[in-house]
Amino acid sequence: MEENTWIGLVIAAVVVGFILFQKPNSPVEELKAQTMAIHDEAMVEMAEMNRIGRALKRELAQLPEEAPRADSIRTVLRQMKKAESDMYDWMRQYQDPIDRPQEEALRYLEEKKRLISQNQQDIRAARDAGRQLFDAQPNR
Repeated sequence: MEENTWIGLVIAAVVVGFILFQKPNSPVEELKAQTMAIHDEAMVEMAEMNRIGRALKRELAQLPEEAPRADSIRTVLRQMKKAESDMYDWMRQYQDPIDRPQEEALRYLEEKKRLISQNQQDIRAARDAGRQLFDAQPNR
């Protein structure tokens, strides 16, 4: 999870830099900027989710296998792993639609925006579930 997080953050930084140096001037560029802004917010939230996940993994290593809390932690860690995997799938599949006809590019970007928005919601849900578990830690 950690190596992928760093790779994702580097990719996000490059994308942010690219967006900052381009002024959206068409509906396609505007929608692309909106989509990438959601992506960039989700990357920051994913980094926080992963920090919480690492803390929960450390705790899990100290718990008996059959502890009820261990089951809860494993459930949240699976949720985090899926959200992270979905983000990397989205990034791997994303292709700049600059060379497509405008209507096709807009449809493509609308779908990508929908997918990254859903992924951001999943990241937030996993992060919040992890935070709730972390905050409810015994002996805290």
